[in-house]
Amino acid sequence: MGSRIALLLSLALAATALVLVGCGGDDKPEYCSNVSDLESSIDDLSSVDPGSISLSAVQADLEAIQSNAETVVSSAKADFPDETSALESSVSTFSTSVEKLPTSPTPEQLLALAPQIASVATAGKNLQSATSSACD
Repeated sequence: MGSRIALLLSLALAATALVLVGCGGDDKPEYCSNVSDLESSIDDLSSVDPGSISLSAVQADLEAIQSNAETVVSSAKADFPDETSALESSVSTFSTSVEKLPTSPTPEQLLALAPQIASVATAGKNLQSATSSACD
């Protein structure tokens, strides 16, 4: 049962690795580098070893995602209101779920975060797709 939970959590976390393709460059909009920073923070969450995942690791990754999401939203909201709104919503839902966890969550409770992690990854991917014409 424990290995099945670890596998499912691993799959959910791996899905976040598919999120974003980096943006950057001097002649590109500011949100390009911000989207790239968001990609990195989401990738950090996906690189957590499911066998040793802890609440503190999830909380640290969440803080980085929240910070980068706020920056992306600030810089891209005018051009991409739907995508940034979806990102804000998914990060908020993930944050609420993490806050509701007990101090020492069970593997099953951590596994329950998988849908929220996938939602954040999808919102990030959708924003990256929307910004790609300006950032590629």
